[in-house]
Amino acid sequence: MEIGKRIREVRKAKKITLVELAANTGVAQATLSRIETGIMTGTVDSHQRIAKALGLSLAELYAGIDERLQTVAHQSKSERNSVSLHGGKIRREVLTQQAGKKKITPFLLTLEAGSETEIEKLEAGIEKFFYVLEGEITARIEKKDFTLKEGETLYFEGSLPHQFANTSGRKAKILYAVSPPSL
Repeated sequence: MEIGKRIREVRKAKKITLVELAANTGVAQATLSRIETGIMTGTVDSHQRIAKALGLSLAELYAGIDERLQTVAHQSKSERNSVSLHGGKIRREVLTQQAGKKKITPFLLTLEAGSETEIEKLEAGIEKFFYVLEGEITARIEKKDFTLKEGETLYFEGSLPHQFANTSGRKAKILYAVSPPSL
């Protein structure tokens, strides 16, 4: 939403005319009209005076205008996209909606005891970050093995051939992120 539309919306909801708002703010009626129609945006000073006259803080006046808030995406557990592989021994869940439109795609990887992923090699420029939430895994990157225990991390270039195995006797859960997004 634009600031002018927001001002008009609040002003009309409070049944305040442009003439009254101009008198209470010291901002010319013509200027207020131009702000409301989007011809001009006004200044922070004029916005502060308008907010005060409307009985709002500046933050309240700007509420709904910050486009960054539109990128906030909440997802309940029931909405997750989960894929089970290898007879249910491996489960990969996408932890956000519209993953292809994000800059980072987060996943939850669950490996049952004795399971391992397929060898994967992504295109150059894709990075991966892994954090072991519980259990222990072995990560093979290129031809080098890394043993990762609970609380440990691994960051690498996804174009290197890589594979993950759970050689422990209990389930392992790994939070991992891919950037840029790659499913």
